[in-house]
Amino acid sequence: MTGIHLTRDVGAILGAAGIIALFVPLPRMQPTVRRGLGLAVAAAGWIVLACSLVPASTAHRLAHRAHTVVGAAEIAIGAIMVLVLVLIVLGAGTWATMRWPRIWLIALAVALPLRIPVPIGGASRNLLLPLYLIGACGVLGFVWGRLRGRFSADDEPGTLLDIPIAAFVAFTLVSVLWTIDTKDAAIQIVFFYLPFPVLFLAVVAWWPFIGKALPTLAGVTIVLATAISILALVQYETQWIFWNAKLQQDDIYSQFFRVNGIFYDPNIMGRYLAIGILAALAWIWIRPDTRTLVVGAAVVVVMSGGLLVSFSRSSCLAVMVGVVLLAWRAFGAKRTLAVGGIAFVVLAGGAIASSHNIRHALTSTHRASTVSEGRFGLMRGGIRIWKIEPVAGSGVGSFQTRFTATESANQIAHKQVSISHNAPITVLAELGVIGAALFVWLCVATWIGIARGSRHGTGDQRWAQWGLLAIVTGIFVHSQLYADLFEDPMLWMAMAAALAIGLLAQRTDPASTDRRSA
Repeated sequence: MTGIHLTRDVGAILGAAGIIALFVPLPRMQPTVRRGLGLAVAAAGWIVLACSLVPASTAHRLAHRAHTVVGAAEIAIGAIMVLVLVLIVLGAGTWATMRWPRIWLIALAVALPLRIPVPIGGASRNLLLPLYLIGACGVLGFVWGRLRGRFSADDEPGTLLDIPIAAFVAFTLVSVLWTIDTKDAAIQIVFFYLPFPVLFLAVVAWWPFIGKALPTLAGVTIVLATAISILALVQYETQWIFWNAKLQQDDIYSQFFRVNGIFYDPNIMGRYLAIGILAALAWIWIRPDTRTLVVGAAVVVVMSGGLLVSFSRSSCLAVMVGVVLLAWRAFGAKRTLAVGGIAFVVLAGGAIASSHNIRHALTSTHRASTVSEGRFGLMRGGIRIWKIEPVAGSGVGSFQTRFTATESANQIAHKQVSISHNAPITVLAELGVIGAALFVWLCVATWIGIARGSRHGTGDQRWAQWGLLAIVTGIFVHSQLYADLFEDPMLWMAMAAALAIGLLAQRTDPASTDRRSA
């Protein structure tokens, strides 16, 4: 096991170094060379960490077979065949990306919600395998185009989030050196913390070369969210659940029948539908003609129905916050606060007056904890974990292991212990005060950067960026009751799209060019 730990340490260090080179300007090094070197180093770290996840039994079996000539030949032939197949798929995908960048963006948008159950680390995990493959084709396509001179150095822009992203992600990767669960840490890095920042850069780089990039991304998301909502309503009507046997069992004893669509967890489906609703509302504002209003209203109603049968309260809260932000920009702060305040008082007052359960939930901590399905206990557990290692935390991926060690068997049996259901508390427990400070820096820089960018460009560009900011904020709000913030590719895609629109507006705005020169 010591050898595996050392391997994962090396992989994490390589990944952190690669991320820093990809995002942080280095003296006396051209951006193209720096990012090429960073990509190579990050890829090497990813490969090392991915190989460390191969089960020990499989490694021993392969090593045993390799002792014979026939076994070694079979292993070599199998490895070569797999490598050739991967190269063929990546080559074809890279060629198609370079030839039709818009098709790549469509495929990427379709792949964003697609999760496939894969046995890894002794458990079944729902991984974004199609997204990883399509994202790799986009990265390789841009690299190949740069080598062939299709793109200039100006097509590799930096963003306001480069240094905050590099600092937070690099520190997360380095925390593998002291984490108490290196296996889960390696899984987090291989499938989330290394691929998504690289995908972020690929989307920003390709954006200027994709015609109608934002309408394409929004359109695919709205269509998919509508289709998923229809499936969710059918599931609710037929009482048919797939993917998740635990959810099916829970629905038998629960007073609510929750559905999950194509997702494993109803809360993840709710988050995706919340994003679809906000995208549709932003689209209606940009194109306020009769046809758009009718079609947009219809899909919002359908998606709202799907959101309703998910019974995801955190997703409903994300929609409400996003709608408030859209109204803030569309109608102004005073009108939004006045209408929102009146609606809140009327609806909340009516609910409190008409329901004893709601009054009891608001006045009883025990009832509130029951309604939250143990989330408050998980959050308190996260604070206890942080107090053990307050400065640098227990390391990425350590929450479940550390939480299990601090709770009784009865407490653990009634809680989901993989996450705290609160992104900031998870970061605080795993990365300590240092990681939490970097986390806050990245979140604040993201919000301020997109908000400031929405003040430039044309009216549609400004509104598009603000709509993406509403989506980013909605995901952040959802993560306060569910976690999975920077582990969500939708967040990285929305951030990349918002910043890419801002960079494109600066390129086409002479005044912005003059300000940058000054």
